[in-house]
Amino acid sequence: MKYGFVKLLTVLVVAGLLGAFAARPQNSATSAAQSRGLNIVVIDPAHGGTDPGARGVGGIRESDIVLDLAAQVRHGLEAQGFQVIQTRSTNENPSFDDRSARANAQSGAIFLTLHISSTGLPGTVRVYTMPDMVLPPTNGGLIPWEQAQAPYLSLSRKLGDAVQGELTQRFKGSPANTQTAFVRQLRTTAAPAIAVEISSVTIQDKADLDRMLPGVAEAIMRGVVAFRPSYVTPTVPGVAPGAKP
Repeated sequence: MKYGFVKLLTVLVVAGLLGAFAARPQNSATSAAQSRGLNIVVIDPAHGGTDPGARGVGGIRESDIVLDLAAQVRHGLEAQGFQVIQTRSTNENPSFDDRSARANAQSGAIFLTLHISSTGLPGTVRVYTMPDMVLPPTNGGLIPWEQAQAPYLSLSRKLGDAVQGELTQRFKGSPANTQTAFVRQLRTTAAPAIAVEISSVTIQDKADLDRMLPGVAEAIMRGVVAFRPSYVTPTVPGVAPGAKP
C-alpha cells in the first residue's frame, strides 16, 4: 500500500505519557516497574474480510484458521495475567496501519501477527522478524511511521527466539532460530513484534491444522512468558528501547 504523505510516530513521547497516565498513587517503585514492564499483547490475525489469505483444498482459508488460533493464544495469555487486544475478532480486514496503530497506542506492549503459509514443510512453524533497518536520526523524538520497528529490532529478535524455541520443541522440522522477512505489519509497529507462520494450507485435511493450533498457542504463550523479564521500555527521553537507564 502506498501513501502520499509521511506519518510521524512520537515513540518515546507517547510511551512516556501513557506510562504516566497509567501510574497510580501507590508505591512509586511498584508503579514505575508496572509502567516499564510487559503487560499488553496485541494479537493480529492476518487477512480477513474480502482477503482470505492463503487458500487450500477443501475450503481451507488462512483468515479463518488464524482467527481460531488467536482465540486460543488469547486464552493462554490471559491466564498468565496479560491484557490481550486483537486487531480483529470477526471476519473483517483492518488496514496494515490500523493493525500497527493498535500496538503503537499502548505502553508496555508486544505485537504478534499470525499467518498460515501456502508453502513449507507441513506441520512446521516459523517465526519471523524484520531484517535490519537503518534507524533514522530523530527530530525531537519523532520517528518516521514506515521505520517505527527499527528501534525495537533487538527486542523483537529476543521475543522471536523465545517463541521459536518453544515451537521447535513441539513441531519437528521447524527451524531452530527466528527467520527474517519483510512482513508489512511489522515494519510500522513501534513495539517488539513478530510474525508466526504455520505450514501450510496444502495439508489435505483441515483437521490436521486444527490439531496443531493448541500446541502453537501454548508455545506462543510460553515464549511470551519467557521473554517478559527481558522487556524494558525507556523511561527517559533519548534512551533507546530495550536499554536499561
